[in-house]
Amino acid sequence: MIPQFQQRHQDYVIGPNQDSRLGSVAAGQLVTGIQFQMEPDAPFLLRGRAYRVKYSGFETRTQTGLQNVAWRWSGPDEDFRSAQLIPQNLQMAYGGQSAAFRPVYPQILYPARSTVTMDVQNLGTSTLTNLTLYLRGVKLFPFGINPAYTYPKRCRLLNYVYPINYITPTNPTGAIQNLSISDTRLAQTFTTKPDSGFALRALQAGPSYAPFALEIGIILRDENQKAFSNDYVHYEVLCGPSTGNYQTGSAGSIAAMGTGNAAPGILFPEIYIPPQHLLYYDIQRSDTGFAGAATIPNFPINLMGSRVYKA
Repeated sequence: MIPQFQQRHQDYVIGPNQDSRLGSVAAGQLVTGIQFQMEPDAPFLLRGRAYRVKYSGFETRTQTGLQNVAWRWSGPDEDFRSAQLIPQNLQMAYGGQSAAFRPVYPQILYPARSTVTMDVQNLGTSTLTNLTLYLRGVKLFPFGINPAYTYPKRCRLLNYVYPINYITPTNPTGAIQNLSISDTRLAQTFTTKPDSGFALRALQAGPSYAPFALEIGIILRDENQKAFSNDYVHYEVLCGPSTGNYQTGSAGSIAAMGTGNAAPGILFPEIYIPPQHLLYYDIQRSDTGFAGAATIPNFPINLMGSRVYKA
């Protein structure tokens, strides 16, 4: 069967920028009636969920109170999918971070401009800072609305990893260089080589050595600068792997296993970039106020997938 719609990767972010109450959720506080209206350009199929809170600092690198979030959410008709708020540590490890989203099955269809209603509660004894909820899935577009680049009729594939920037003598890893503690860079570009297209299927990001990053978000955009998310997605949610610690139970914390090198942050559907075409991205770092914050000389982002050659 020929598919009726073109699926396009989409992340919806609901955080303090969308509802200011999520900036600080006190111990025991119940926040009800969080209403988020989805974009008007296309219906949305919800297939995954995740959430996070702001890191406590560079020394502990812990998301304080992460294990104390209870959450319930509705379909497009304010039809909640649970009678009560559910403690999320019962449903997903690490808040679904490190690109390990909690699957939503069966998927839920939200028509264009739908409103999803959510309630959250802090079940712990410490304040949740910058609680952010993520809804992952695909938008459904009629064919012809967006560019529908695809493989040549005859082609061969080569598994390949691109760094986000060109490799040069002064940037031998192709990383983002000199990312200051408060830094926003818009409309950055990645360009494929002239001899092949690239099927982007997965992402990895973040230094595994000091100085570390805490609060860095990424927005991916196609060559028309149309975004694949409504706001910045934290790099450890979008890409993996995670280098932080996650609180569990009433005390203590463990390092996230993450998805690691074997299975980094998967994009579905893949993003196909023809030869010498562009992928745009915005990156924002907000580590002001953290003791020990410093400029990151090299912040790597790896684009993983296949180079596509004409056969």
